Amino acid sequence: MKMVVWDWNGTLLDDVEVCIETVNAMLRRRHLPQLESVDQYQNVFTFPVINYYRQVGFDLERESFEALSTEYMRGYHERAVRCGLFADAEPGIRQLREQGVPSLILSASRQDHLRMQTEQCGCTDWFSDLIGISDIYAREKLSAAQAWLKQNPQPDREMIMIGDSLHDAEVAEALGWDCILIDRGHQSRKLLVTSGKPVVSDILEAVALISASISAG
Repeated sequence: MKMVVWDWNGTLLDDVEVCIETVNAMLRRRHLPQLESVDQYQNVFTFPVINYYRQVGFDLERESFEALSTEYMRGYHERAVRCGLFADAEPGIRQLREQGVPSLILSASRQDHLRMQTEQCGCTDWFSDLIGISDIYAREKLSAAQAWLKQNPQPDREMIMIGDSLHDAEVAEALGWDCILIDRGHQSRKLLVTSGKPVVSDILEAVALISASISAG
């Protein structure tokens, strides 16, 4: 039996533009160069997020990462109410469910923020569980996955991570999960292909790969 573990931001939630707007507002306040395109953003975004902040020009010798994170999250959530799911999220997850494949979310978002956003999008009930982290610093999500697996062992499940970042591939690798990456989220195809994992352009393409493996038996 398979189970799909979805990343949230940039994989199911279409929030890349909002993330760019948020960081650009912070850069403007500091008279720093702004990100000029999605492509530029996708090639500098990384985990842990503190490294991304350095990449875009914040001076972490003068400002604390914690203060920057608080400012970022305030601006992000003000804008993120405009965000919705990618149009193919619901049909993709429905198709998996019809094939007996349940879904859950594993996110580097704080747990309460993750639930708030899934409720805003009306999709909380699509998932068997929501796994977030305990703070706003988006350092990593492997430990959250490990804690969940300790409480919810899945010895008979073939776990498949679907995400939009190299960190998703790293988490999957560490846990022995399969992984499919989608290139329209927070990191570019150029970066994602370095993982050696399959890289697709949308959710339905990812679901088709899973469906094909089910058919192959």
